Amino acid sequence: MNKAFLCATAARIDTVSREIEIELEDGGVYRCSLSTLSERLQLVHPSLLAEWEWIGPQAGIHWPAVDEDVSVESIAANGVLRNQ
Repeated sequence: MNKAFLCATAARIDTVSREIEIELEDGGVYRCSLSTLSERLQLVHPSLLAEWEWIGPQAGIHWPAVDEDVSVESIAANGVLRNQ
């Protein structure tokens, strides 16, 4: 049985407030503090937060310089729904 992953259509990272915002395919927008998701991301220089890439079909975000991954499911589960 294949599990479908929650995928985003867009992501924005505010390197000053250290928050991430994702938009899901259904239009839901979730905002979450990076410190909630990863202690590592809380400690890195803001310039490294801006250097990220998608994992797979936009199912997560990877920071190569920090070698840290965060899934879209985790962001949605720990974030605040901003609309809908």
